[in-house]
Amino acid sequence: MSDENSTPKNEWAEREIGALWKRESPNQKYLSGKMKMPDGTEQNVVIFTNRHKVEGSNQPDFRVYKDRPRDEVKAPVNQEVEEGVL
Repeated sequence: MSDENSTPKNEWAEREIGALWKRESPNQKYLSGKMKMPDGTEQNVVIFTNRHKVEGSNQPDFRVYKDRPRDEVKAPVNQEVEEGVL
């Protein structure tokens, strides 16, 4: 087997910076995935349609955001007050 057949696959593998999956919530469809950062780490991302886009404008069709961990617990706004410190 010749190396010519594997060259494009290797080139694509070297150029890959992430992967996305189609998802659906009760409100909308979106993409979620991982992006490789320049320092070698991975960042989870979510991509939503830009609902505020004005037709004919130069605004983006989609917005990319860092994803929050699923087990992230929201801390109270003012934890010291709730604990009686103040």
